[in-house]
Amino acid sequence: MTSDDSGISECSRTENKAIESALSFDLNCLNEDEMGLDYESVSQLLAEWVANSLLSGNSEAPEVTDPEVFKRKSNGGISLKDTKRKKKETKLTGGVTNEQSRNRKNWRKVKKTSKETNSPGPPTSGIVTFTPLQITPSAAQLSHIVQFPVTNFTVNGNTTIFTHCAHAPGTSGTIPTAFQVFQTFTTVPQPVINFPLANNVQSSNSAIVIVPSSNQVPPSGMAVTPSSPVAGTVVDSAMTSPVTPSAPLGSQSVLQESDMGEQVTLEKTLPAVQKPKEVEDCIKNMKAALLQDKEFFSESHYIQVPLIQKQIKIKTGKNNAKSQEKEFVILDMTERKKATIFPSQIFDPPKDLTKEGRVIALLGNAGMGKSTLVHKLCRDWAKGEFQQFDFIFRFECKRLNLPGKSFGLQKLLFELSQSPLSENAGRIFRFVLRNPQRILIMFDGFDDFQDMEAFLQSPANNSTKEVLSIKDLLSGLFQKKLLIGSTILFTARPKETLNQFLGKVDKIFELSGFCHEDIEHYMSVHFRDNSQYDAAKKKLEKNQFLHSLCHTPLMCKFICLLLEKFEMDKELPMTITGLHLHIVSQRLFNNVPMDLPTDKTQTENILKLCQLAWKGIQDHKSLLEENDFKCPTLKEFSLKSGVVTQYPLNCSGEEKLFGHTFSDLLSQDFMGALHLSLVRGIKGKTLVKLIHLQQKKKKPHQEWLDVVRRFLVGLLFQNEEGHLSRLIMKHEDLETKKDAILEYIKKVRLSELLSNRLLEYCHCVYETKNEDVIQHVAKNLPPELSFRGTCLAPLDVFVLQHLLRVSNTQFILDLQETGINLLGMKRLVELENVTAFRASIADTISLWEHLQQTHSYDLLKSTIQKFTINPFKASQYTDVEYLSLLVKIYKEKKLPMSTSSSTTNTCDDEVLDIPAVKDLRKLEFALGATCGHPGFSQLVDILPAFERLQHLDLETLTGNKIGDKEAEKLALVFPGLPFLEMLNLSQNCIGDRGAEKLAQAFPSLTSLKF
Repeated sequence: MTSDDSGISECSRTENKAIESALSFDLNCLNEDEMGLDYESVSQLLAEWVANSLLSGNSEAPEVTDPEVFKRKSNGGISLKDTKRKKKETKLTGGVTNEQSRNRKNWRKVKKTSKETNSPGPPTSGIVTFTPLQITPSAAQLSHIVQFPVTNFTVNGNTTIFTHCAHAPGTSGTIPTAFQVFQTFTTVPQPVINFPLANNVQSSNSAIVIVPSSNQVPPSGMAVTPSSPVAGTVVDSAMTSPVTPSAPLGSQSVLQESDMGEQVTLEKTLPAVQKPKEVEDCIKNMKAALLQDKEFFSESHYIQVPLIQKQIKIKTGKNNAKSQEKEFVILDMTERKKATIFPSQIFDPPKDLTKEGRVIALLGNAGMGKSTLVHKLCRDWAKGEFQQFDFIFRFECKRLNLPGKSFGLQKLLFELSQSPLSENAGRIFRFVLRNPQRILIMFDGFDDFQDMEAFLQSPANNSTKEVLSIKDLLSGLFQKKLLIGSTILFTARPKETLNQFLGKVDKIFELSGFCHEDIEHYMSVHFRDNSQYDAAKKKLEKNQFLHSLCHTPLMCKFICLLLEKFEMDKELPMTITGLHLHIVSQRLFNNVPMDLPTDKTQTENILKLCQLAWKGIQDHKSLLEENDFKCPTLKEFSLKSGVVTQYPLNCSGEEKLFGHTFSDLLSQDFMGALHLSLVRGIKGKTLVKLIHLQQKKKKPHQEWLDVVRRFLVGLLFQNEEGHLSRLIMKHEDLETKKDAILEYIKKVRLSELLSNRLLEYCHCVYETKNEDVIQHVAKNLPPELSFRGTCLAPLDVFVLQHLLRVSNTQFILDLQETGINLLGMKRLVELENVTAFRASIADTISLWEHLQQTHSYDLLKSTIQKFTINPFKASQYTDVEYLSLLVKIYKEKKLPMSTSSSTTNTCDDEVLDIPAVKDLRKLEFALGATCGHPGFSQLVDILPAFERLQHLDLETLTGNKIGDKEAEKLALVFPGLPFLEMLNLSQNCIGDRGAEKLAQAFPSLTSLKF
C-alpha cells in the first residue's frame, strides 16, 4: 500500500520559522522473539537509519517490501547476526565498534549542518523512541511498507498517524501501527522514509488519522482525541469529530496562534491527552492523597488573598558587569488594583507563551501564606481545577538538602516529592517526558535550600538518564534545560535568595495580605461563639497596633490565639516585642503558673535554643542539624514546645530520618534577639554595630536584620510580666546594653538616613515605648519626609502616625511609589501638623471620592488644600491621563464618581478649587518616542489650566519626537502661559515650519527668559 500526498493534510509553515520534525514510533510490528532484537537495539538501528537518510538528502528512498531487507538497510547493510555479535563484543570489551564510530561521525555531521543553518541539532539521546505493545508473535510479521514524505509531517505539534488494519493471522483483534511526530529538527531535507506496517493491511479500507499515540486504538466511529500540540497551536474542533475510513484526512486542520481570540486561554482549549490506565490510576491516587491530607491545610480557615503581578527594574552601578541589583517596581494603589489577579489565574498563559514552558515566582514576606496557597492550589487541582495539568509534583525545599547524594529526574519526581509513590513509576515517567506541557512542579520555600553556590552553572541537559545533585536538577528545571515545556513554581521571600535569579523568571507574583474584611472573616471563623467573637472584635478595634499586624495572616492567627486565652480586663500588648513575649512564653512555659520559678534544666534549654536561633539568623537559614541537639533533653523540649518542628527526609530505600526547623521565622528572630540580650559575651558596643542603620555601602540584603533589631530594642526596654521578662530583667548586663542602644538612638542623624532606613529607625524607637525617647526623636524628624520607593504597610503607617502626632513640627510628606492603601493615606494626611502631601493623582482622587461618600466633608476640604503636585514629571502615558482628570475636576468642580445633585448639596465650588492645579510651577514631559505624540497632544489641551507655570521641560534622553504639528499646537496656547520663564524643546523633531510658528508666538510669553 502506498499513501500519496492527498491522504495527508498540508500544514502551513510559520513565517520566518523553520519547520521542526522528527519521528517517534510505537513499534507494535517489531517483536523481540520474532526479530531476535531487543527494543533498545531496534531503536538504535532506526535512529541511525533516519539520520543517514537525512544526511543523504535523497528525495526518494527505494521501496522495501522484504522485512530482512528492511532490517539490513536500517542497520547500514549489516545483518542481524552481525549486529548481535558486534553488540556482544562491545559489551565484553567495553570498546566501540567501527560501525558505531561511523554512526557517531554521522551524528556530528548532522549537528554541524544544524549549527551552520542556525538551528539546533538532533538530540543526543536519539530521535527514535517507542512504546512496545503486547501482541502475539504471529501478528508481528513485516510484509507491507508505506512511504511518507517527511515534509508531510511538519506539523506544529505532537501528531500521531495510525492505520486501521484488518485482523492479522492468529490474532483476535485489530492490530494498528502508530507513528508519532515530534518537533525536533529545525531544517529537514526531503527524503521518503519507509515505515513497516502489520500484515493484511487493505489499502482500500485504511484511513490515516491524526490521533495520540496509545496502546489501544479507539473503535471505528468513536471520537478520537488528538495529541496535545506544543505551545503556540490550537487544535481545531474538527479534529475531535468521529472519523470514518472514507473521511479525507485533509478535512482536519491545525490553527496557528494568530487565529486565536484574545480571550482564549491556551491550556483550556487543549483537549486532554489520552492516558494509559496506569497513568489514570496514578493521577487518581495523587488526587485522593491530596484531599485526605488535612494536617497542614484547613479549608475552613482559608481566606483567598489576591496576588499582585510584580515587575522588576535592574539598577546598574559602577560594577554592573559583575553584579546587577534587582528591585521591584512599587505600584501605587490604583496601579496595584490593575495588576491584581486571583490565585486561580496564576497559571494563565501569557500572550508570548513559548514551548520552553514557564517559571513562576510567588513571593511574600514571612507569614503571608505562601505555603498555604501552594497546598490550596494542589487541593484545587485534586478537585478538578487546573486541568491543563495531568500531574503536580510538590516539593518542600527544606527536604531537598541532601548533600553528597545524586539522583535522576525520575527519582526526584517520584521519590523526593510529596506525591505518593507509584508502582509503575517508569511508565508514568515516560508519559511525563512525552507531555511536559501538562506537568506542574512546585518548589515551596526556596530560601530553605542551602546549596546555592554557582546555582546557574548546572551541567544539566535534556537527558533523562543523567544522575545529578539536587542543586543541578533544580537549576536544570529553573533554566528550562530539563523537562522543557513544563511549568515551574517557586515560593520565596522577597529580597532574599531568589532575588538574584529573578531576571530568569517569566512571571512574578506577590501575596497582598489581609484587608479589613478578611480580618473580620478570619476572626468569625476562629471564634465560633458569637459572644466571644464580639468581645474579641471589640477589643481588637481599640488596639490599632494589633489590628495593623493582622494584615499578615500568620500574625492574625497568633493574635486570635492570644485573644482566646487573654483576660479581657487586661490591656493587650502594644508592641511586636510584647506580643511575642506572650506567644513564645505560652509555648516555652506551657501550664507553668506565673508565680512559680522556672526549672533550671528548662532555662538551660531555652538559652541553648536561643543560641541556635541566632546562629541560624547569621547563616540565613532556619533549618537545624542533628549535631545541634547535643543535649539529650534539648530536642524533646524544642519539639514539645512547638518552637521547633520536624519533617521527614523521605529518601526511599533508607532508614527514615527527620530534619528539624524553627516553626516560623518570626519566632526564630525573637529568640535570636533574646540570645543577644541575655548572652554575656556580647557588649553594648557590639550590639550597636549589629543594629547600625547608617550603611556606608548599601548591601543587597541589608534588611535581613530588621525584625531582629526591633525585637532586640524592645526586649532591652520591655517592662512586661512573665517568665521570660523575669529572665531578662535579672540579667546583670541589661542596663549596660540598654544605655548603649539609647545613646546610639539619640545620636543618629535622621537627615542622612535613606527612606527605608528612616522607617526602620522609627520602628525601633516605637518598640522602646519610652516617652522621652519618642519625644526626642519626633522633635528631630526632618520637616520634609519622603518615603518614595519604600513600601508603607499598615504597620508602618501606624508607627509613623504615632511619631508624627507627638511632634510640633509641620511636615510635608511624599507618599508617591509607596503602595500605601486608602486607609493609611487618610490617617497620615488628616494629621494637623501635616501641611502638605504628595501622592499618586489617581490614589488622591480615590481618597477624595471615599471622603465624599462617607460624608467627611471637612476632611475632604482639608486634603484638597494640602495636596500638591509641584514639581510634576510625566514619564508614562497614564501620568498625563490622570493629570488631565485632575484638571477636569478643577474645571467642572465635580468628582468623577459624583452625581451633579450630590455635588451641589455637599461640595461648593470653593471646596474643589484644587490649589495643586493653580500652583503648579514646573512640569517635565518625558514620555519618549513611543508615547510622545499622543501624550503631548493631550498635555497641550490642559496647559492653560496651569496659570502659574514657570518651567516647561519637553526634553528627554530618548526624545519625545515632537514635530511641526505639535509645535503649532503649543504655539497656540502660549498666550495662556503668562508666567512661563523657561521652555526646553531640545531632543525633538521640530522643523522650519514648527520653528516659525513658535517664533511668531514667543512675544506672547512676556516672562520668558532667553
